[in-house]
Amino acid sequence: MVKTNFDKLVKEITVFEIKSGFTQTPKTRLVAWLKKEIKHYLTAKTKSEKANKLADIIVLALQLARRDKLSLDSAWKAWWQKSRKYLIVRKR
Repeated sequence: MVKTNFDKLVKEITVFEIKSGFTQTPKTRLVAWLKKEIKHYLTAKTKSEKANKLADIIVLALQLARRDKLSLDSAWKAWWQKSRKYLIVRKR
């Protein structure tokens, strides 16, 4: 099973949001920013730009998870469990 630490990251994002005053940012605004960051990722020219945009996307996803009290660790494990059917085991 793949180990994750999303729940710890959500806790770190919570501390960041409290210190920065972002706790009241509406989910609709976060989703709009997420869409914007995805568009920017698609037009990024360098690996550095793409990496920065992906980091922004991850932070926004963590913020949304916090708002909805979602466990991304549980979702990640469920995704891998469900996706096992795509793995081809080849016999020698």
